[in-house]
Amino acid sequence: MQKYSIGSKVVHSPEGVCVVEAVCRMKLDGEEREMYKLRSTIEPEKLVYIPVDSAIMKLRLLKSRQEVLHLLQLEPEDRTFLAQNTMKREKLQNQAIYGDDTSSIMKLLKLYTNKSRIKTLSILEKTWMKKAEQYLYSEIAEVLECEYTALINSHYGIAC
Repeated sequence: MQKYSIGSKVVHSPEGVCVVEAVCRMKLDGEEREMYKLRSTIEPEKLVYIPVDSAIMKLRLLKSRQEVLHLLQLEPEDRTFLAQNTMKREKLQNQAIYGDDTSSIMKLLKLYTNKSRIKTLSILEKTWMKKAEQYLYSEIAEVLECEYTALINSHYGIAC
């Protein structure tokens, strides 16, 4: 099992990059467990607690620079994600985020960015996009040493 040390930067879905602030003991479901206390790098007021014994399913180290640059080269796949059924599309989108499928997330973000140039996105699409951007862009910004807000505003014209 991967042990993360205090000060480590990790990726947690759907918050994105977090810093391990502490390892502490807390009661969870009536039993005392060892927990990672995480602080979001994008929303510093946001704390997340993850049981150490299940962290392998919920946390990972940041991608390498090469992996991030590969992600940025991916192209959207319209036929995969533009399901007409809103519920089906929402399920696919959430599976991408909660399953840590960064390739699908990037393709979706590019797809919606392209779509938004042609027509207005639905509230559901805008909401998902914001969550996906926070999750994926926090990692890209950290790895490429960019400002998160500049990255969000660049829409893939990464200028790091």
